Amino acid sequence: MRLIWLDINASYSHSSLALPALHAQLTDYQSETLVWHVVSGTINSDPSLLLLEISDFNPDIILSTAWLFNHTFILNLLGRYKRLNPSASIIIGGPEFFGENKGYLTTNRFITAVFRGEGEESFPLLVDTHFKPSFWNIIPGMCWINESGDYVDNGEALVSHFSMLKPPETSRFFSWGKHFAQIETSRGCFNSCTFCVSGGSRKVQNITPSKIRERLNFFFLKGIKEIRVLDRTFNANAERAEELLDVFNDFKGKMRFHLEIHPALLSENVRRKLAMVEPGLLHLEAGLQSLDNNVLIACKRAGSSEKSVEGVKFLVSLDKFELHVDLIAGLPFYTYAAIIEDVKFLLTLGVEEIQIELLKLLPGTKLKEDAYKYEIVYSPTPPYEVLKTSTISVNELHKVTILSKMIDIWYNNTIWRDTFKKLHQENPTFLEAFLDNVLTNNLLCNRLSQENNGILLYEFCIEYYKKAVFDVASAWVIAGFSLKKGPGKLAEPWIRGISKENNPLYNKSEEPNMFNYYYIQGENEKLWFAMDKKDKKGKPAKIYL
Repeated sequence: MRLIWLDINASYSHSSLALPALHAQLTDYQSETLVWHVVSGTINSDPSLLLLEISDFNPDIILSTAWLFNHTFILNLLGRYKRLNPSASIIIGGPEFFGENKGYLTTNRFITAVFRGEGEESFPLLVDTHFKPSFWNIIPGMCWINESGDYVDNGEALVSHFSMLKPPETSRFFSWGKHFAQIETSRGCFNSCTFCVSGGSRKVQNITPSKIRERLNFFFLKGIKEIRVLDRTFNANAERAEELLDVFNDFKGKMRFHLEIHPALLSENVRRKLAMVEPGLLHLEAGLQSLDNNVLIACKRAGSSEKSVEGVKFLVSLDKFELHVDLIAGLPFYTYAAIIEDVKFLLTLGVEEIQIELLKLLPGTKLKEDAYKYEIVYSPTPPYEVLKTSTISVNELHKVTILSKMIDIWYNNTIWRDTFKKLHQENPTFLEAFLDNVLTNNLLCNRLSQENNGILLYEFCIEYYKKAVFDVASAWVIAGFSLKKGPGKLAEPWIRGISKENNPLYNKSEEPNMFNYYYIQGENEKLWFAMDKKDKKGKPAKIYL
């Protein structure tokens, strides 16, 4: 039997564990009963080329995983192929199918079946039955329309023995072509967030720290430098989090770990462990979602906003790792004004990244079921983003979308972060004023270069915040942007023997023609910099402020 795995990601920087996680559970005999072929691409790939590759292989069955951002692409591609080969079976799994699937299968009759839940224990059964529908009644998670036209639903498949699964990296389909690897140390979530597919759906199961250490050693020997831990809430179990931090700390200087934590649930012992880790060992993602307790209560998210604030302040105070914080616009009772205040608080605090996402009403979630209660209107097609709620309008959500882009361009980017933060701290109304300017002039309708982003901020400051012009120009120069445009034009050349200013960078012992010297004059300060004449990259060789 000829099988294609259709692997479509949002971009080439993303990676899915679905295929290696499933394939690793097969015996050699089961794997050898199939002729495998992987068709890989992104949502920006040319579908005609992917269609040609699928057609050339002439599969009996196609398997794929559908997510929010690849679902439409996959559906269109598979619909075309089914026209070319009506006898091919198509089975899709993934988070898109945690909800009711009868309507989906009725609408998309070219899809043979969909799979709901965790597939590692069901997949070997599917292979043993040679993918024949007559045997699917014994396979948890399978949903299909049988030959009689009746919809059959085998519920949700949940892995019974997560710790006994063979790791994805043991599969020949595991991708070693990226600098990072993903690992689940646990499955399930203690939380009951109504907007999440993991909210209270299963008992949490863990892999022992000793097994995790073995796997990390294997990754290290393979040259992997970055580990992205996929656990929903790393510190849900404080004692286990302490043990894993000890394991991670043993790889200091060798690996870096990305973790998702809940700042409201930081125990004293976990805090002590975090305070002891080596700088740079961890990249932490803190899912605040909102700092409004009414929002958190409506979403049944554990932890109060007060404890979350205190936890984030603690993490920032350690100054040992990058801290990425998430907010979700469109949650019940989350107003536009509250979102602005939460962003301003995080800017003041100085976290490294702020991500503002629109709520997605995911299939199978409690919040999608209860959307009418909160007057949540959302897109009927992926990614099911919120369009308005009882507390935030269409116009306000548009503003949030632009605010998110604005933060990503001028704050999450290290080139402008310090300047943006200073502007906010010294001018309480800066955030709203800059957002209004961006909206009024429709400045982010197209993607701009880094230099053009800098020019936008520079021109805004010239008009409204003249004291900040020096900071923008300094950031521009340090980034190595052109001295012939924008704030770069403020740089004055210093010429030995002619300029009267005392140059703190000039050294008589250096070759006379080694550097070109410049300065930018601020209100009460001056930035000096030297450009190496032989260096074409444009970044200053020396800086003095």
